Amino acid sequence: MALRIGIDTGGTFTDLVGFDEDAGSLVYGKQASTPGEPALALAATLKEVDAAARGVRSMVVGTTVATNAILQRQGARVLFVTTAGFEDVPFIGRLDKEELYNLHWRKPDPLVRRRDCYGIAERIDHDGAVLVPLTEEALDDLVAFVERQMVGGQELAVAVCLLYAYLAPSHEARIKARLLERCPGLSVSVSHEVSPTWREYERASTTIGDAAIKPVLRAYVSGVRGTLDRLGIAAPASMLKSNGGHLRIAQADAQPAQFLVSGLAGGIVAARHYARLAGVEHAFSLDMGGTSADIGTIQRGQERYLSEFQVGFGIPIAVPCVDVATLGAGGGSIAWIDKGGLLQVGPRSAGATPGPMCYRQGGTEPTVTDANLILGRLNPDYFLGGQIALDPEAPAAALRAIGEALGASPDEAAETAAHAIVETANENMANQIKLIAVDRGLDPRQFVLIPFGGAGPVHARACARLLGITRILIPPHPGLSSAFGALAADWRVDRVWTIFGRSTHLNVAAIAERLDALTASAVAELRDDGFAGEPVVLRSIDMRYAGQNYEREVSLPPGPFTAAVAEEMAARFGRAHDEFYGFALEGEPVEFVNLRVTAIGPSDLQTTGKSRAAAETAMPIDARPVSFRGLGYVETPVFRRELLPAGFTRSGPAIIEEPDSTTVVHPGDSLTVRGDGLLELSVG
Repeated sequence: MALRIGIDTGGTFTDLVGFDEDAGSLVYGKQASTPGEPALALAATLKEVDAAARGVRSMVVGTTVATNAILQRQGARVLFVTTAGFEDVPFIGRLDKEELYNLHWRKPDPLVRRRDCYGIAERIDHDGAVLVPLTEEALDDLVAFVERQMVGGQELAVAVCLLYAYLAPSHEARIKARLLERCPGLSVSVSHEVSPTWREYERASTTIGDAAIKPVLRAYVSGVRGTLDRLGIAAPASMLKSNGGHLRIAQADAQPAQFLVSGLAGGIVAARHYARLAGVEHAFSLDMGGTSADIGTIQRGQERYLSEFQVGFGIPIAVPCVDVATLGAGGGSIAWIDKGGLLQVGPRSAGATPGPMCYRQGGTEPTVTDANLILGRLNPDYFLGGQIALDPEAPAAALRAIGEALGASPDEAAETAAHAIVETANENMANQIKLIAVDRGLDPRQFVLIPFGGAGPVHARACARLLGITRILIPPHPGLSSAFGALAADWRVDRVWTIFGRSTHLNVAAIAERLDALTASAVAELRDDGFAGEPVVLRSIDMRYAGQNYEREVSLPPGPFTAAVAEEMAARFGRAHDEFYGFALEGEPVEFVNLRVTAIGPSDLQTTGKSRAAAETAMPIDARPVSFRGLGYVETPVFRRELLPAGFTRSGPAIIEEPDSTTVVHPGDSLTVRGDGLLELSVG
């Protein structure tokens, strides 16, 4: 068996990238997704590359099914069980809001109804001591409540989040055991297994989210298993987690919260791989698809991570994940004129159905794809390798109307509107990267831009110029980069546990014991998942000054945790606080909040993605008029990427086409085909 496979199951397309170890080359597959039954598209991509006949060594699947289930609220009906008196925690939430000055903005409702919340008589103290015991009578009453809700055949899941369960999980464990005993097959999520951390609302929200998508993920996993069985593929299969690692599919449906940003993680992993391939330490990734643009950050060769993210603003999920910022700027983003007469692009999207107007599938509003087509940047006969034929005339009238509203003459209105739409989308994406840079004290001019997704290479140069970035690296098959990220992903297990103590009276022995337990658990999961090499173990502690509300993560040195290490950690925190905030509070007590352990099993994937040149020289396959701001329509040579040899260079203007994306080389820029298969674009 020689084929290693990565798959990304997206809302519009299901992508596959495989590495043939015998031939030392990559293979690619792309099929339309089947949202109602995702496994059908997965089977089609596997058949496209003849995976069963070629032999499969391993497979990693990234998917958006968990994210979509939350966003579309298509998960199970959740019964929320908590300590009596705290049933309103999911509804009280937090005081923050997405739009500070929008008086009409409403926070999304939690994933549970108030009448489905049950308070059970029990109570754990802040130090883990039992204040109110959990009685057999209370357990029987809970079971009776759950059994009453099971009438009618609706799929149920139970989320259990008791006060201070991360300190003493025995009550949650008893509740889970009793429910599974009396209600076999019931989905039960308990907070000390899902997110054993403090902050009651975040822990409750995470546990509820985990419970809501558990049946959805179980059905998806079952479909994948059935597909592999029918195709006769017995190789180990895993799913890509939100933290960029992967987990054997047999264990995936037991940890659904770990997969809520699985689809986004693949792109960041791919960007990290290509940055390392090119010897780049600092890069921004720009994944521009049909609906949104996802922006990630690579610093010192590593992707950034978050300890919490939000699915639909106001629904926090407290599990480790890659740090991705998303905005509504994709090929399907709709252009419109607001009440003030200003052009807006997004966040509304035409999506895949009906799609942009040029699809001729019922779209009635112009999009970014329509604008790029009018400007000549897209080939109407080679969109997605010719799978979709585009009609340049379909959006012309709508674009002319926008152009005239912006003050352009009738003859130039469509071109003017198209440039304005594209430039607005570019400004939106560049501004998001600027916000990220300002927030983290970064200088974008010291970064490389790595664009992918179907639309990323079309817009990359303009975004880079707005940011002062002069170097762009475009991966092979940019539209399949998330699938490649699944292929290249490491094994990764994150463990986090709240301990809470102050530097003035710290229980060093308890922290040392918990660190050892977390490390052993993380490494054991790596082994169970099939990693046989030497793991990389990273440890850190979330710390803050007494009285502060938020923490900073500080790396732990290797070796045992001792009183001397605790003092060193307090000093490290002071330096980190000074670096981030510009000051430190000498002599103030430091609080130790969360212990974090990460075990990484590095991938042994040894592909360089070398260019597969078909000839020593490359000639244009065509030429067409392409509009550039200030120059009008310029006759521009068109090249096919697979025909460009390593070492090929070209000054703009030029268009580089491939089945899943298009690269636009502007006048004054230069393009080089690197020996590792990357296109390097230098902004003039």
